[in-house]
Amino acid sequence: MNYFKKTMFLLTCIYIMLLPLIPQGIKFAGVTITDIILGLLIFVFIINIIVFRESRENFVHSIIDFFTQKLSLFIIILLGIMITSTIYAVDKGLALSESFRFLSYVFMYFIIKYEFNNKKQVNILLNCFIFISFLLSCIGIVQYFTGFALAETFKRTYEFGGSIRITSTFSNPNAYGAYLILIIFPLIMLSIYEKNKNKKIVYVLLSLLVIANMLMTFSRNALLGFVLGLFILSLIYSIKLIFALGGFGVLIFIIPPVFKRIIGIVNLAQNELRIKLWKTALMMIKEHPILGVGNGNYVTRYNEYVSKYKELKYYDYKNYPSHNSYLKVQSELGLIGIVSFVGVVLMALIRVKKLYSTTTDNFHKAFYIGVMASMVAFLFMNSSDNLFFVPKVTTYFWFLLATSEALLNNCHKESLTID
Repeated sequence: MNYFKKTMFLLTCIYIMLLPLIPQGIKFAGVTITDIILGLLIFVFIINIIVFRESRENFVHSIIDFFTQKLSLFIIILLGIMITSTIYAVDKGLALSESFRFLSYVFMYFIIKYEFNNKKQVNILLNCFIFISFLLSCIGIVQYFTGFALAETFKRTYEFGGSIRITSTFSNPNAYGAYLILIIFPLIMLSIYEKNKNKKIVYVLLSLLVIANMLMTFSRNALLGFVLGLFILSLIYSIKLIFALGGFGVLIFIIPPVFKRIIGIVNLAQNELRIKLWKTALMMIKEHPILGVGNGNYVTRYNEYVSKYKELKYYDYKNYPSHNSYLKVQSELGLIGIVSFVGVVLMALIRVKKLYSTTTDNFHKAFYIGVMASMVAFLFMNSSDNLFFVPKVTTYFWFLLATSEALLNNCHKESLTID
């Protein structure tokens, strides 16, 4: 491995570990530290292609492969309609900004898939993800008992009884809960598969730590996602996990604040805002069915629609997000946007299933069975929140997908070598 590729790998590890730790508000010349790291990664990647002939040849092969894969084609179409929407969006700056953010996920996906496609590198990346999750969970525990770095809005007494909703280093309990969903099921499956006693104890303790953090977010979305994920695991791996699902149900009942938070789902008064936000999105879809209102522009057009349709108004709320990723995509990017977006998520699930169904590596099989449950739960959670558009969260969805593609790519190369 040449110096440039080593630097690229190091920068990727740093990016994966620092992204959730560094507050978005810390910037240099208007750019976040993690965006600077990602920019350096892309710069070194380009220099590597220019300097080394082998890297240029690999890049050409990677581009050809990228443009012939179904998953990649859906990604390209989605990116294309995002960029095109800047032409007719009211807020062109916001449309362009969200398009570039999505492009950053594509760059990371491409580099991990085609540059780091050997098992050792992927394992290091996955362990970076596990370690940073441990660190974030420790911060969450400290935060619950001390209020450390917790916004005042999450320290008040709630009607369901809780007085603290932890966020760790995230700005919102729901965003943190979504992040935890992406790591908890891989950890649970590693706890089951691991034969080494010491490692097994570590995975079990870390799983319990993550679950404790999830409970302390009091995020209904995360709790429902966890229940759904356990159900998916019971279907994929073992029906015996239904007992774990039952045990979690009992746990919810014996913790009053958590139970009250869950039953609040059927309280229409608590959900009135979301319902009106969804109706606003549907109105935008009705009036702009083909192209949408432009990438990121639901928020921009929100005030206009609640002024035009009084029944959509909720107190004096202004520039509010849709709280549904699917409605957000369709209202902003129209028919082509939602079809390509659904294509991306369906192909992502198919590719992850292919990996855990074909790999002979027990660590990867366990981890990506867990990833499947996490992805299904995460996709469900996006029906009541815009989690696909929270960089600190959705980056790890793309990270998990990229590492699974890297391993599939490695398997393909090994099969060609054998042939």
